[in-house]
Amino acid sequence: MNNTRIFKVTTKNIKRNKWLTISTILVSAIVFTLSSVFISISILTQKTVDFLEQRAQVIVFFKKGTDEKEIFHFRDTINSDSSVEQITYISQAQALEIYKEDFAENPELISTITADSLPPSLEIRAKNIDSLINIIEKINKAKETNPHIEDVYYFKQVVDNMKTLSRIINIGSIILISAMAIVTVSLIRVTIGFNIKLHQQEIEIMHLVGSSDKFIRTPFLIEGTFYGLAGGFIATLLILIPWYTVIYYTKGTDFSFWINQLFLDLNLPFLLKFDITFLLIYLLTHIIVGGGFGYFSSFSAVKKYLKEG
Repeated sequence: MNNTRIFKVTTKNIKRNKWLTISTILVSAIVFTLSSVFISISILTQKTVDFLEQRAQVIVFFKKGTDEKEIFHFRDTINSDSSVEQITYISQAQALEIYKEDFAENPELISTITADSLPPSLEIRAKNIDSLINIIEKINKAKETNPHIEDVYYFKQVVDNMKTLSRIINIGSIILISAMAIVTVSLIRVTIGFNIKLHQQEIEIMHLVGSSDKFIRTPFLIEGTFYGLAGGFIATLLILIPWYTVIYYTKGTDFSFWINQLFLDLNLPFLLKFDITFLLIYLLTHIIVGGGFGYFSSFSAVKKYLKEG
C-alpha cells in the first residue's frame, strides 16, 4: 500500500469540503469541551463528598484566651462518648502554623495574621457520619452552659447536600454526555458518508483498476480520525487557556483565596499552577478520546456507505 498516496487522498478529501470540515471539527470541539467540563464537575463534587465524609467531625472553637484547663475539661467530657473516634486540640500557635501552610502562596494574607487573632479549637472526629448527630446534640447542649465556647461547626448537613448534588450532577452528566457522544458520532459519520458519496465515481474506477478495499477505505478512516483528533485538541485549548487565564489574573483576590483552599483540600494542587505533566496527560486524554470517536464514526460510515457503492 502506498502510504504517500493515501496521505494525498486524505488531504484532498479534507480540503475539498473546507466548510464541512471546519464545521465538523468545531462542533466536535464544542461537544468535547462541554463533556469534559461536566465530567470535571462530576469528579470535583464526588471528591468533595469523599473529603467531607473523611472529615466526619465537629470543630468547636473557643474564645481567644480561654485557659487550656477549661478546654481539656470539655475535651474529656466529650471523649467519654463511645461514638467519638478522636479528639485533636489545636492551640492558637498551631492554628497559625496550619494557616501558614494552607496559604503559603499568599504571603499578603499570612503577614496580617498572628496567633492571637486565631481561636483555639477541638477537632472532634466521629466514627462515621451518622455518629455526628449524637455528638452535635451533646456539644450544642454543653454550649448553652459553657461560656468559653465561641462557635460550633459541623459537616453533616454539608455532606448530605453535597451527596444529593453529586447524584444530580452525575445523572445529568451521563445523560448529557451520552447525547453529545451520539451527536459527535452522527456528525462525523454523516460527513464521511457525504465524502464517500461525493467520490463514488472515483471509488468505482479504483475498484476497476484493482485497488484493494483497504486502500480505498483507509483515507476515509484517517479523515474521520483527524476530525476527532482536531476536535479533542481544540477542546483542550478551550478549557485550559481560559482556566489558567482566570487563575493568573485573580491572584490575591477572594476568588483566588477560596479556589486555592478548595483544591488544596481536595489534593488537586496541579490545577493551581502550570503543571506540565498534568497538561500532557489532559491533552493526550482528549486527543485519544477524540481520535477514538473519530475512528469509530468513520469506520461505521465506511462500513455502511462503501457497501452501498
